[in-house]
Amino acid sequence: MSSKLVERRLNDFKRRCGNDGDAALQLAYHAAMPVALNPELLHFLRINFFLDPPEQLSHTVEFEFLTSGLCREIDAELYEIEPEIRNELLQGLMRREDARQRIQDIATLLWQYVEYHSPWADRVELERAQQLTALNFLDPVKAKEWLDEAEANPSIGRGEQEWFIAMRQEIEELPDISTLPPEKQSQQSDLPSEKDVDYTRLRDLLAAGKWKEADEETLAVMLKASGREKDGWLDIESIKNFPCTDLRTIDQLWVKYSNGRFGFSVQKRIWESVGGKPGADYEIWEKFGDRVGWRRRRRIKAMLQKEWLATDELNFTTQAREGHLPARFRVMGRQSALRLLRHEGNGNTLSRRTRRRNATNLLIDPKDYLYTDYYIDFLFFSSLTSRLAKCNI
Repeated sequence: MSSKLVERRLNDFKRRCGNDGDAALQLAYHAAMPVALNPELLHFLRINFFLDPPEQLSHTVEFEFLTSGLCREIDAELYEIEPEIRNELLQGLMRREDARQRIQDIATLLWQYVEYHSPWADRVELERAQQLTALNFLDPVKAKEWLDEAEANPSIGRGEQEWFIAMRQEIEELPDISTLPPEKQSQQSDLPSEKDVDYTRLRDLLAAGKWKEADEETLAVMLKASGREKDGWLDIESIKNFPCTDLRTIDQLWVKYSNGRFGFSVQKRIWESVGGKPGADYEIWEKFGDRVGWRRRRRIKAMLQKEWLATDELNFTTQAREGHLPARFRVMGRQSALRLLRHEGNGNTLSRRTRRRNATNLLIDPKDYLYTDYYIDFLFFSSLTSRLAKCNI
């Protein structure tokens, strides 16, 4: 394919995407790393890297890309970018200011996608090629060692030998990120905070798939961002005023490293799908709990009843239901509410009149001040979803 034809197809794709043309082309740069891709992988690339301005893209761009002249369908829901076009797109990716870090982030996503989702378990050679491509960008030395060891295996057949030779040539032709100049920005610069909170530990825990520790760290950084570390809990007022930048950073980290499975924005979408909105009742909260796996059926006195899971009963794996995590934040408001509605910090019981006044301040029907812990969770989660909406998350 001539360079002029490559340029024409890139320009045609930009025009198809209208005002989103430049950002859509950036998505194409990202999609060029995998050897082949399916709609799900393209979707993960978009939600991990193109959810916020100035490179914000809607889901319709995914369709535009897959039906454009940049790639062709080689099997059911499996697409390949023409070699000449792929090379030009990868060069475009190399020209980004944050190329080194971005390429490593894409390679990490590709590796995790193949590792955890196994979309090509029945296509061993394609699965190997995807992992080897990702590894080449993350650790070129290891990629070469992997190839050397595999080729040296005396039990491999002629067909496999030819595949290894072709794959070695393939990765040798990929861009070498070691030629890129070091990026000036610090590791924290892509994790913005209005309150100077350091999110690198949360990022590292999520990247390592340590979901339980990441859930605990999420609560810790939320307390820091709201200035309530000493209190150890958040109240509704602090949620209403939670810094949008920090809320977005926390959410994006969860969405990114779970491949769109976990995160506040994922929970908000599920909440709205079951009828969640300002003024929603407790029944909606129960429906939401069922959807995200926070409730279970249990036989109590010969009857099947549903009950809420305790924090230590949650599922801290990628097998958990969509929106299951983060979850520890849902209990962070209990201490403040219990102090306001049941007793003072010194253990003295509050008068009925004081409890009624405090319940009103918590936006609760005063007659319902003797509610369960899970009703308190509902109040705080409802406040959080309202804050997410105001922050456009």
